[in-house]
Amino acid sequence: MKTRDIAAFLNGELHGDGDIEVVSISDIKKAGLGDIAFLGNRDQATLSEASCVIVPRGTGHAHHACEVIVDDPKLAFARIASILHPPKIRPKARHSSAVIADSAKVAENVFIGAFVCVGENSSIGDGTQLRAGAKVGDNVSVGERCIIHPNVFVEDGCTIGNDVILHSGVVIGAEGFGYIADENGEHVKFPQIGTVVIEDNVEIGANSCVDRGALGETRIGAGTKIDNLVQIAHNVQIGKNCIIVALSGISGSSVLEDNVVLAGQVGIADHVVLKSGVVIAAKSAIFPNKIISEGIWGGIPAQPLDKYKESIVSLRSLGRMREEIIALKRTMKSIETNE
Repeated sequence: MKTRDIAAFLNGELHGDGDIEVVSISDIKKAGLGDIAFLGNRDQATLSEASCVIVPRGTGHAHHACEVIVDDPKLAFARIASILHPPKIRPKARHSSAVIADSAKVAENVFIGAFVCVGENSSIGDGTQLRAGAKVGDNVSVGERCIIHPNVFVEDGCTIGNDVILHSGVVIGAEGFGYIADENGEHVKFPQIGTVVIEDNVEIGANSCVDRGALGETRIGAGTKIDNLVQIAHNVQIGKNCIIVALSGISGSSVLEDNVVLAGQVGIADHVVLKSGVVIAAKSAIFPNKIISEGIWGGIPAQPLDKYKESIVSLRSLGRMREEIIALKRTMKSIETNE
């Protein structure tokens, strides 16, 4: 793209030659001829060999021969990256090793890779890619323009919306983990016959699992993004545009409303409600049956961030406080002895 076209696409202000050709994105420290990079803010200003640099609005002179000035350089960079480096679109194809049930309904423009399986009465929408080794069970609905990466399993009866991306090793619709102890203390499995519904524009990272509902459904709301190695248990309800980072786990029947963020290694116990806009800091835990209001929370058990910081400061003071108490006891003992 020409730099003038990039500026127009980003609704940015161009400083420099509008005829420069940009072919690729790059880190600003490694960028060279033909690359576009971005600066987070002008305080980080650095010389770069990039052909064009996206910079934030603000005072000061241009640091590069060609700049596109915008409000949010990182967001602008991500948007132009989607144009310069679009995802690979595989053309219509069906590998000879694929096994497609006669009753399955596969749209005209679908890519089906090696060793793919599609079960009875399932449907695959137009523009979807089923890559090598993907398995779609019986009575499954997969929408349009989805990318189902290698070795993904979508089990029976699940529903996948449009523009969904499931990365390698994802399992959708495995049985939930639910048992009841009998009179002998043995574990009897509770029925796991529900389903999973994944709404439009959801992305789920590699080796994450979304269990089917016990009797109802597990639902992932539109626009939610889930990192690698995340566990979502039966009957969990996740709202729209949530972010769930790697190694987090959400126990059964918990509810995440819209725009919730879970940082890495967060543990959510069962029957928890996280209200819209809640942010849970990394390695925090929410105990069962809690309702967490909007704000930033952290710790085990999680508490509002200010209180969490105060508790950390107090913990760091325990050693000093212990020494002071010991010294105080010695002084009191000395006084008592002198009396």
